[in-house]
Amino acid sequence: MKKILSKFYHNYQNSSFRWIVACLWLISTAVSIYQLNHLSINFEFERLFGEDNEDRQFYEQHLKTFDYDNDYLIIILEAENTVFDTTFLQQVKRLSRKASELEGVESLLSPTEIPHLIKSPVGLSGIPLLHTKNPDRLASDSIRIYTHPLYRTLFADDAEALLVQLKHKHFQKPKGEQLLLSELESSLLEADFPNYRIVGKLTAQTEFINYIKHDFSMFLSLALLVTAVLLLLIYRSVRNMLLPYLISLSTLIYLLGIMASIGVELSILSVLIPPIILFVATSDGIHLLNAYRQNESFLYVDKLKGAVLKIFTPTLLTSVTTAIGFFSLISIPSAPVKELGIFAGLGVLIAFITNFILGPLLLPPKYKVKPLNIPYRQFTVGIMRNRFSITVLSSVIVIGALIGIFQLKTDAYLLKDLPEDSEIKYDFELVDQEFGGSKPWEMAIWPADSNLSVWDYHFLKEADIIDSYLRSEFGMQRLFSPVDLLKYGYQIERGGGASFYRFPPEEAFESSLKNIQRIKSRMNSATIADSSGKYARFAGFIPEWGSYATRQKNSDLQSFINTHVDSSIIQYRITGTTYLIDESNEMISWSLIKGLLLATALISIVLAFYFKSLKMLLISLVPNFIPLLITAGVMGFIGAPLKLTTAIIFAVAFGIAVDDTIHFLGAYKKAKATSHSWRLIKTFRSAGLSIVITSVLIIGGFILFTFSSFATTFYLGLFLSLAMLSALITDLFLLPLLLSGEE
Repeated sequence: MKKILSKFYHNYQNSSFRWIVACLWLISTAVSIYQLNHLSINFEFERLFGEDNEDRQFYEQHLKTFDYDNDYLIIILEAENTVFDTTFLQQVKRLSRKASELEGVESLLSPTEIPHLIKSPVGLSGIPLLHTKNPDRLASDSIRIYTHPLYRTLFADDAEALLVQLKHKHFQKPKGEQLLLSELESSLLEADFPNYRIVGKLTAQTEFINYIKHDFSMFLSLALLVTAVLLLLIYRSVRNMLLPYLISLSTLIYLLGIMASIGVELSILSVLIPPIILFVATSDGIHLLNAYRQNESFLYVDKLKGAVLKIFTPTLLTSVTTAIGFFSLISIPSAPVKELGIFAGLGVLIAFITNFILGPLLLPPKYKVKPLNIPYRQFTVGIMRNRFSITVLSSVIVIGALIGIFQLKTDAYLLKDLPEDSEIKYDFELVDQEFGGSKPWEMAIWPADSNLSVWDYHFLKEADIIDSYLRSEFGMQRLFSPVDLLKYGYQIERGGGASFYRFPPEEAFESSLKNIQRIKSRMNSATIADSSGKYARFAGFIPEWGSYATRQKNSDLQSFINTHVDSSIIQYRITGTTYLIDESNEMISWSLIKGLLLATALISIVLAFYFKSLKMLLISLVPNFIPLLITAGVMGFIGAPLKLTTAIIFAVAFGIAVDDTIHFLGAYKKAKATSHSWRLIKTFRSAGLSIVITSVLIIGGFILFTFSSFATTFYLGLFLSLAMLSALITDLFLLPLLLSGEE
């Protein structure tokens, strides 16, 4: 290997060779920059679902009968005084009819379009739920509405707002989503609605995308600026700072160009890739530059060869181990996590290649060694004299971290990451408070006996037990199921009074069921049961309780059904997008921790071959696990939940932090001295400055993220900075003590 490297780098004294490499650099950079025009940012909640698990498979089968429960928009229309005003209701009516004609809208539920059905001598007839042109009838209409469990869910308690809900097709591209939202808002303005709010997946995704775009562009620009400033302050030379800076910038451009060319869209996780690659590539460049500066050879080629031979193997090792750490994320059953792992790992390898091929072009041919007056000896002596204090303090910190870890819990709020002043966040909270919930919830039900139908009396009787629990104990207000259709059928049978909206006695069951058959087209019952009568669902909305509380409610519901509902009659399964997101968050969060263990195992194999010592292998892992323990402990103490966007921190932190440890141990392994202390002094002289510089740059870059008002970005910056600071301190103070006796 040394001969191959020596021959290759011997060519850099040839100006023609350098020009060829420089031209290739410029051409490849230009091509990559051109590809950046195709780079886009997108965020779909469905992409967070776990892949190839039973819940996902069941939901995909469920979709063959019913559409996506998340393809809805809730429009809250606010009146100046009361919604029971003919002028206001006429506006609602015009809007409802116009909105139902928009491209992509499949159905619409509006109070002005709902008939109140009654049974008359000539059959079923409908009267308007709201007499939009007759103000004298609105008082009685309001009484009917607020005394009816089904109708009242469309109106706010103070009668100052009402709800219109539309179902849209499942869009595959953001362009269709944005077009529908734009046309809907235009319709609202044309209908002269000054106070309206639109709530749904489309508005939430749009808000997330806007924040991702904002944070991506702003913090990437700041990271580039801060990196340049810190390098200038450290090296006090534009020429010296250009090597790590341009290498990192080129690596980033190459990687983003590759992602753009193959159509990869940046998600809420993949926006982490640029800062990761920026800092890793900068680290590689710093190690090369410092090794070159420390080499005492006079000839350029000899200095270059000496620098490369000194750090090539440790840098290769750190690049491979870091890439392995990221590639291990491929095992996580979530598309955004896999993308992060694949492209972060690829970027690390590109950084290594870019550094050692293009880096020499930026090294000054003539460079006078300027020894820095850094008290390495005093620092080493201080550590060895205070080994007891350092050991005790480290133990206390680890114990404290473990206490904090036991307070960690998995939890996720869909919109909690948005800033407090976010209009979208306020809109969702308004729907939660005034209209019973903004998150879809559903449960599939079917007869245990395939000969039965979902319209069988005994089946619906058992379903009514579930229905009652969902309304009284679960806390669900807006809910619709076959039971509700049956109750409405009985209400029609008894003259339309709200007091008869209840489960019918057995003798009235058949007549109530016949009424359902008559009103199916008006009530859109196909959204509740399939045409064969063998499969149905409960479909409703719940407030944003958080994944932890929602999962607990689902668990309590399942316990209730298993205890109080006859399983020989009815079978069930909770499903839907909300359930899948909550379950995926739990599964993926813990899978990331397991993936970290897998990465550790793979990295351990690589390090075992390099160090050829079990003791050195174990020593190399300790300084990288302690920062993770500290970070997890702090998360537990401050109540930061373990979720997808925080669990990923551990994999990223471990992948980056292990670099400095390997460089330190690589320098220690090569240091020749008669005592442990002198080996440490030589190690600090060789690698200590590079480790400190790279860590400061990484911490400085990630800490910028804490200035974001977007909680996801803030937590990533906070905890990654904390993990990297802990890793630096551990490498400088604890690692030397762990190496005691390793001669």
